[in-house]
Amino acid sequence: MLSTKQLILNLNFRKKKIKVSLKNDFEFDDKNKAFILLSGKVISYGERNYTQILKKNDPIGFAESILAKKNVLKYKRLTDIVLLEFNAKNIRDAVNESDIAVIALIKYCLARIFSPTKSSNKSHYLFEDKFVYKNWKLLETKTYNDEAIIFSHGNEAKNMYFIEKGKVKLISKENKHIKVLNAGESFGEIALIRGRKRYNSAISVGHITLKVIKRAMISKLIGNENPLVQLVLISLAKKLEIINGIRSIDHHNKLQQEGLLI
Repeated sequence: MLSTKQLILNLNFRKKKIKVSLKNDFEFDDKNKAFILLSGKVISYGERNYTQILKKNDPIGFAESILAKKNVLKYKRLTDIVLLEFNAKNIRDAVNESDIAVIALIKYCLARIFSPTKSSNKSHYLFEDKFVYKNWKLLETKTYNDEAIIFSHGNEAKNMYFIEKGKVKLISKENKHIKVLNAGESFGEIALIRGRKRYNSAISVGHITLKVIKRAMISKLIGNENPLVQLVLISLAKKLEIINGIRSIDHHNKLQQEGLLI
């Protein structure tokens, strides 16, 4: 749905490119800056050093710049790199001036990045109030029995979903458990915002009721926003995809250590 390359071209301010040699010191963990990787190789890794290789146009520090936090991931350069640099204050100002429903979606993504285990986070309720309940009568309702496949890895992303009743588990393409989502939470937004095929699978836990948020509704919601806000959304979606990849490995290994998986 959104293209990083096109959004960069649509930005209405002068863009700052910086070239960083592998020989030179460089600090990614700057709360006042965010970056997009234009060329070169960078790996990201979490607390237990499970890694993901960043690709061209992948974001660094957008989520952290909004909340003025230290990077939730660490980064290591493997080659010389070229970055597009963004001022954190400009990002925050653009987000604060956007539609309240878009702000709610951004805050929901941020909560999933920084507080993956706190399903009671207020951002879930903000997204409910400002978007889901506002459009409740327009949303299709779907029900699924236990262990039903809502979508699979590789499927086209046509919708995102809000859990009205029940639970949904997310499974990686390697068939590793990512997390369980509860009533009041949404899922499926990453591939939808990025305009990509599904990276993970979603499976019902028991009998569930979902509200279906169609692609056209999300496109309409964010289509008139500042290109920088749209870039923030796609950057947060990419960040979640990277983090989910790292977390799925970490969580799977934890379950193995506890004897819950063979």
